[in-house]
Amino acid sequence: MKVAIYARVSTNDQNYEGQLEELRSLAERSGWEVIEVYSEKVSGTKETEERSELKRMMRDARWRKFEKVLVWSVDRLGRSMKNLVLVLNELKDLKIDIFSYKQAIDTSTAMGSMFFQFLGIFSEFENTIRKERQIVGIRKAKERGVRFGRKPTTEAQIAKIRWMRKNGASIRTICSEVKVSPNTVYGVLS
Repeated sequence: MKVAIYARVSTNDQNYEGQLEELRSLAERSGWEVIEVYSEKVSGTKETEERSELKRMMRDARWRKFEKVLVWSVDRLGRSMKNLVLVLNELKDLKIDIFSYKQAIDTSTAMGSMFFQFLGIFSEFENTIRKERQIVGIRKAKERGVRFGRKPTTEAQIAKIRWMRKNGASIRTICSEVKVSPNTVYGVLS
């Protein structure tokens, strides 16, 4: 059987080599021929169009280069239910199965297909919980006085901007000297 491997990590600090090693080993033990490996460092919440390797894999799937896709875990394909369902449905329509190593689920079986969709639901749930925790953390930080965003323009900077402009300095010169953006300069001068 011809298979493709898809591996993904979310940040540049992470490494997908462990995923690739395990999936190659699985293919070898199963007697599957690895046709192509797709690996990328990008958030799983991104749309397919923003994930070059997933996009390339889906194109190759349409060309019928392989019969099955091996992934480390369902959340590697997508963390949002919408994206995951789109990928799963397109692969299903193309009669290409997915094998998730971590969950030991193979969509070539009815039970595997059902479990795979449940895992997608749980991945989206986990992502939602993470966002809620982040919102709570930001709110608590603000209550403790933590400021977010750009630092406010100091009175000394405001005075220097006005003085320099009054003495004929260009906006670009003021920005460079005071180390502020043009919008800040325009805001002070308006």
